[in-house]
Amino acid sequence: MEPLTINEPDTVVTESQSGFAALRDQFFARYITTYAISMTGMMVRVTAMGYLVYDITGDPFLLGVMSFAQVAPEIIFGPIVAALLDRIDRRKLLIGLQIVYVIGMLAIMALMATDQLQFWHLLVIGVVMGTAASFDWPARMALVPTLVDRPLMRSAIAINAATFNGARVFGPSLAGWLIGLIGVMWCFGVYAASLLPFIAMLVVMPHNRRPVVQLSGSSPWSDLREGYRYIWEHKPIRAMLTVDIVSIMLGMSYVTMAPAFAREVLDMGSEGLGYLLSGNGVGSFLGTLLVARMSGMRGRGMVVVLGVGLFGLSLIAFGLTSTLITSVGMIIVVGLIFGTYGTMNDTLIQSTVDDEYRGRVSATYSMLFGLSPIGGLIAGVIANFVGVQWAIAICGMLVLAYVPYLWFCTPLRHVD
Repeated sequence: MEPLTINEPDTVVTESQSGFAALRDQFFARYITTYAISMTGMMVRVTAMGYLVYDITGDPFLLGVMSFAQVAPEIIFGPIVAALLDRIDRRKLLIGLQIVYVIGMLAIMALMATDQLQFWHLLVIGVVMGTAASFDWPARMALVPTLVDRPLMRSAIAINAATFNGARVFGPSLAGWLIGLIGVMWCFGVYAASLLPFIAMLVVMPHNRRPVVQLSGSSPWSDLREGYRYIWEHKPIRAMLTVDIVSIMLGMSYVTMAPAFAREVLDMGSEGLGYLLSGNGVGSFLGTLLVARMSGMRGRGMVVVLGVGLFGLSLIAFGLTSTLITSVGMIIVVGLIFGTYGTMNDTLIQSTVDDEYRGRVSATYSMLFGLSPIGGLIAGVIANFVGVQWAIAICGMLVLAYVPYLWFCTPLRHVD
């Protein structure tokens, strides 16, 4: 079978498309700086939330419940987001969502300061945060490619992914340090403060470099049907989206189980959790940088399929480690593999989709990513029977078993 080459409309392959060329654009450079600050704060919040839940409950299953509560709204509201995102001003939407996050963090701090915080409070706030995130992530994904001229689009997408993974490096270790220094409550204040520069950037943002194609006339639901028809008939995009169904749903459960792994396996608290999540972030960051350097290479679909298989194997190996050195070493490998194939897959999707469908495809992509808490919930149940280590290893086995489907039943390995 001939390789399935992706056509990128209006794109001329030039040197400026490789590496980090988009940073030469001062407008995009300022945007990505504030984005990096907010993402680092978000990772502080995620780490602190997991630590707080486990500190209150001591139950790995409730860690899975909390993770599910925060991301499940992406599945529920995904179709609504997909129907609306190509019709609304993404910049104004993002401003409102950041304000919701700030209010949520202030609520947690107030409950902790008055010694009234209970698990159900965190669960409710988690649902609110998850509902906001169901609109936030697709809007961010769809906004980035419109901030630069099309020849710089692939570079901008890779830098955006590198920034997120860079935050995964510094955020967890910063959270572990802050928990010990100023207490877990103030970690939520740090996240709220980190959102302010991003909000300010969105407020003063003059316009998109490439205007967003906003739909009008027909109903949002007919737009949604048209978007799903586009995904189904565009086989390369459909194949790329299938990568997330199992590898994300089950594979990412190791992040949910990290607090329990740090305490039960490594016999460490917030410091051990910081080491694990920082190691995972280091690996993901390196994988993203690798993808940026691989810009323009052929056989990118093959990289994605093989990456899913290696991801499953590395999860099995990580789950069965029991010392700090080996666990951190293996989680770096896990992050490296996921960062490589995940960023490659994301870049392929964003650089392939037509502008008029970008919001709907981004919302669908985010909705599939929202399956990850289901894996966390499953891993939490398994952990109650066989322990945290084997729960992670079993999830890795299931990811590995998914590779034959990607290889034989989708055209993904033929995508260039």
